[in-house]
Amino acid sequence: MQRPMKRSPNIVIVGFMGTGKTSIGRRLSSQLRMRYVDTDDVVERDSGRRISDIFAEDGEPAFREIESEAVRKVSKLHNHVISTGGGVVLKEDNMIALKRNGIVFCLTATAKEIYRRVGHQSHRPLLQTADPLAQIQSMLAERQPYYAEADHTISTTGRSFGEIITHIKRVFTKSVRKLK
Repeated sequence: MQRPMKRSPNIVIVGFMGTGKTSIGRRLSSQLRMRYVDTDDVVERDSGRRISDIFAEDGEPAFREIESEAVRKVSKLHNHVISTGGGVVLKEDNMIALKRNGIVFCLTATAKEIYRRVGHQSHRPLLQTADPLAQIQSMLAERQPYYAEADHTISTTGRSFGEIITHIKRVFTKSVRKLK
């Protein structure tokens, strides 16, 4: 009798906006020949609206509910690289679901680096304030305990995509070996 083959776990990427989740996730999925999915894309596809419109029309709490539904959907996948929205960690159920079939990596960066990367982007509803850098610093401090729930944390400040991807691949390979 043949043993059933174990399904490959997902690589889940969480972190604050501008830390490189999408850029790293896309490159990583290509290199590992894994499928790629971004929860923000699932939210927009399933709702038929842009995230900025959901925030403007319905508010953040409504967005977070739609986002949680997207997380429930993608967390059932296997052998995917999953990039998430920056606030996905705010709901414990999201992290529980993502960890069920995945190894969670949190990408970090300094507040100044995040501001340099995304401070000029008008499609970031949470940064549409008089002082976006102060908003980033405040949100990073508030979310830090949630990001700490990730299995692994990697700073992206001053590091190339190649360095970050190599690190994730090495840690993921070791983690998968431990699961077998």
